[in-house]
Amino acid sequence: MASLEATVSADEARDSLVSTVEDSAAQLDVAGWSRSHAPEVGDCGPGSGDKANYSYTYGAPAPDSDREADARRVADYWRSLGMEVRLVEGPAYVVYGSGGPVEGLTFSTGPGRYFIAGESLCVPGDAAELRKQDNA
Repeated sequence: MASLEATVSADEARDSLVSTVEDSAAQLDVAGWSRSHAPEVGDCGPGSGDKANYSYTYGAPAPDSDREADARRVADYWRSLGMEVRLVEGPAYVVYGSGGPVEGLTFSTGPGRYFIAGESLCVPGDAAELRKQDNA
């Protein structure tokens, strides 16, 4: 059986990351989500130029809501996507997820801002060439 990474193109990996991050944000009753920049491509895997992945960050002003409930809602959503999930409780709740449609994601409830950041699957491709295509 082929691995998921072998069947996914760089564009599909990027799009899956963006949609998973933004769909995660949509699970919450939080206004003002925005991206700080377009998805950024970089090298991954053992050799430079062989494999690439994307990183993406999405943030919003922290609402006056139950941060624990929001963290649990994101954790449950990620589990529904087949991800392994770990929730860290503290003054700021942080959820870590890996697997499923992405390599990994992080959701943090503060301080001051909510953010979701992640990396796409590592797929065949040259990051430098993909960067040129993305900027064309």
